Amino acid sequence: MATFEAQVEGLTSLSIDGSSAPNQTELTQFLTDGAKEILNTLPLSKKLLFTTSTSLNGSSTNLTIGGSEIFTVTRDDGTINQPCRMIASNMSGRASDSDDMNAATATDPVYYINNNLLSVIPEPTNSNNAQVQTMAYPSVAYSDSAIARFPDDVEYLVPLYASVKSLQNKLGSKTLDTSALDITAVAPEVPSLGTVSYTTASNESASAQAVGAITVGTVSVADTSGNVPTYTKPSLTTRVNFKTFYEDNSNKNPFGDNDPGTFSISANVPVVPAINTIDYTDASNSDASAQAITSATAYAPNITDVSSHAPEFIKPTVNLDFEQVNTHLDTNEDIELAQVKITELQSQLSEYSSNIQNEQNKFNKENARYQIEFREASEKANHDLQVEIANLNASAQELRQESQQTTDIDKFNKQQDQVLDLANKSKAMEKLISDNNSKMQKYSNELQTYQAEVNKEIQEYSKKVERYNFEVGQVFQSWSKTESDSLQQYSIDIQNELNEYNKENARYQSSIQAVLAKHNTDAQKALEQARIDAEDARQEASQTTEMDKFNKSQDQALDIQNKAKTMEAIVSNNDDIVAKFSAELNKYSSIVNEQVQQYQSNLQNKQMEYTWYERQQAKLQADYDKGLQILIGQGG
Repeated sequence: MATFEAQVEGLTSLSIDGSSAPNQTELTQFLTDGAKEILNTLPLSKKLLFTTSTSLNGSSTNLTIGGSEIFTVTRDDGTINQPCRMIASNMSGRASDSDDMNAATATDPVYYINNNLLSVIPEPTNSNNAQVQTMAYPSVAYSDSAIARFPDDVEYLVPLYASVKSLQNKLGSKTLDTSALDITAVAPEVPSLGTVSYTTASNESASAQAVGAITVGTVSVADTSGNVPTYTKPSLTTRVNFKTFYEDNSNKNPFGDNDPGTFSISANVPVVPAINTIDYTDASNSDASAQAITSATAYAPNITDVSSHAPEFIKPTVNLDFEQVNTHLDTNEDIELAQVKITELQSQLSEYSSNIQNEQNKFNKENARYQIEFREASEKANHDLQVEIANLNASAQELRQESQQTTDIDKFNKQQDQVLDLANKSKAMEKLISDNNSKMQKYSNELQTYQAEVNKEIQEYSKKVERYNFEVGQVFQSWSKTESDSLQQYSIDIQNELNEYNKENARYQSSIQAVLAKHNTDAQKALEQARIDAEDARQEASQTTEMDKFNKSQDQALDIQNKAKTMEAIVSNNDDIVAKFSAELNKYSSIVNEQVQQYQSNLQNKQMEYTWYERQQAKLQADYDKGLQILIGQGG
């Protein structure tokens, strides 16, 4: 199976080594962090499969938690491992005080956490140690290909997590290459051309009438320094982050900050009205009198007490020591001893089940007897009660008859007075009820008004929130467009500067050719004029110095030829210098064009690479989140 480093490289297309971004040390940390996050997401039933037990004793009484989840804490009381209950750290003093009602004991130990340190009370010793069961977080190296004590079905999420973090690291180490364009080519220097001049030919051997000096006009050195093309590198607009862009209330962000703030209700809650208490005063008539009716008394029969025969279920007890199984498996890794202990526990469970069945049978037997006795006692009590009720009814009937015979004389007055008093009391009650109804109606109207105002304020706040979300979205789109346009404008400016440079270079080349052509024409014209002047001088000398004609003609012709060759050599050398400068200038222009094109290509490649990393990270993040949601759903 491929190593995790190879899997991450396959998912991200990154090459990871000891000095890359990320490097192998950082990749190991990403893999370890991913395994920890996935274990924390597991449902509790699965978490319990990947725990570890740490023993606390006389030499190591505390445990540094380090952010791990705690599942169980137990302490040996000399017989069994007693479960420890958790208390607040500020209760540790009371738990340690044997005279306090909250004191911890060997059979009722406690634990607390203070400053990331877990402590047990009573303090563990070598003979009475404590066991702390925590999550076993693995350390995953980049060179590993599997994770021990880790669920196989979600192991694929670990390289996914590390791939996302690796791409984040890569994106963080890369910056979009928008550095200024640097032209490394050196512009050729404008050459210095030799001055073309003609020295007058002479012959000292001849004696004759002097020939007028022949002067060749000096030809100025061709000036090619004007209009030398220059490349001005464009400047990149200063980058602005989104927060600064959003807080700018100028034309960049005309919306301003319209954060609606915390929602609050300004409407006043209507006051609940005070409702009149409706009391009814009993109607009375002092004019009427009647003989009192002697009360008839009923005596409740005695109920037979059968509670002493109520059945009792005595729950059997069993002590199962699973800690020894964990010790054999996790600490000693002795499967055979663990299997023997499991068999012993199964036997205890079987015995416990038999004891429960025996107690159940005993309870059912006693309950059947109790039900019979209870039914007999209930039937007897009902019969005695019916007899007593019949006697009571007979006595009451006799007393009512006697009272009716002695009070008929006051019946009419009593009846009239009572009807009148009842009518008065009824009218008073109706008035109170009417007043209360009016108050309740007013309160109901005020409550409806308050509800309408609250709904109005909620709608207004919702509109503000909706507008705020819309404005933030618009500003973000504007900022993204501004950044994109800035980079695009920078690329266009580079191309425009290159076009301007090529245009000026073409004009400079034409200017050089024109200057050189004029220079050559002037030089040829000067030579031609010198030749004409020399010819005129020779003609004049020939007429006046026939006696020196042969020697003079030969010497002057030779000297003129030498001077002409000298001038031709200077002109030829100047042509070579200009040709060399033109070639160097063409080479310089070619290098500048090549470097500008390479800069644009590199800029585009950096943008494409950065975009690819962003998309790949988003895809891997989605795959990881999907796997994590599936894992979370299994816990439901």
